[in-house]
Amino acid sequence: MAGLFDVDTQAPQQQAGGLFGGLPATAAAASVVVQPLPGTTLASIPAPYQPHGTDELSDQERQDLEACKAGVDNLHQAFWIAGKALETMATAELHREENPNFAEWIWDNWEISETQLHRLKDEWRVGEALANLGHKPREYHVRKMTELRRQTSDKVAITVYDTIVRCRPRVTGDLVEKVVTDLGFLPKDVDAADVGRRVRELLAAPEETEADNEPKGDDVPDISSLGKDSPNGESSRNPSNSKADPLAEKDIERLQNTLASLQEAAKKINKAAARRAVEAQPDVAAPLIQEIGSLLQQIDRAVAIRLPKGE
Repeated sequence: MAGLFDVDTQAPQQQAGGLFGGLPATAAAASVVVQPLPGTTLASIPAPYQPHGTDELSDQERQDLEACKAGVDNLHQAFWIAGKALETMATAELHREENPNFAEWIWDNWEISETQLHRLKDEWRVGEALANLGHKPREYHVRKMTELRRQTSDKVAITVYDTIVRCRPRVTGDLVEKVVTDLGFLPKDVDAADVGRRVRELLAAPEETEADNEPKGDDVPDISSLGKDSPNGESSRNPSNSKADPLAEKDIERLQNTLASLQEAAKKINKAAARRAVEAQPDVAAPLIQEIGSLLQQIDRAVAIRLPKGE
């Protein structure tokens, strides 16, 4: 297996001229080639391929599995690398020795839910394209672009995000969602250049100064980009507001409103209804179900805090 620093032995076996003309031929022939660590770049992740068999993994498959595992470990730094790694492991069945149930295996190793798993596999190609343009988008941003890609094309989705970045010094989740919403329905064959001009028109209005994740009214804050400091999405260990703090009172009200909304939603949905919707219109129902699961996961992470003893 190639190491991080490999010696390139294909260099010409001759004396170097110029500044280092006096070096021996063998010294001039060897040059250091820096190679990325497995899992740190898209190129280090093997492309999805069909399984080589159903028995034990081959040496190559084991090497691919380790690269993919490292790629998933890179989730919080570059989710598109993790998404590619997940798709490769699923398609090639590289998990078959450890656990034949892929979703269960992923949860046991990385605590990635099945909903998030499918979302990451669906998003990584858009994330890769934006990364190749020099952007480092958040997963939530690309989620909106992936929805737009399904409606139109890869080129339109990439054009929209690239235009937003070029027009605004700070890209927020609220801004991305507002632009996609304001664009409204777009036909499948819409011209990417026309959409780009429309985005520039939408962004010509004065920029909002409100923080990206500042809660508004009864909204549940978006915490999809958090989690670097704490596995539960908390940014620090600082104590919360006291019970007498007016802000804490508003937080209690927000929790109560969220609970009421969830209770109301639970009355309206069940497995039978979801199954009928998927069977009738899978292309419409599946993204809706994925988005519901994503929002529930955000809420779950938002309230996954350490509670006082006795609660």
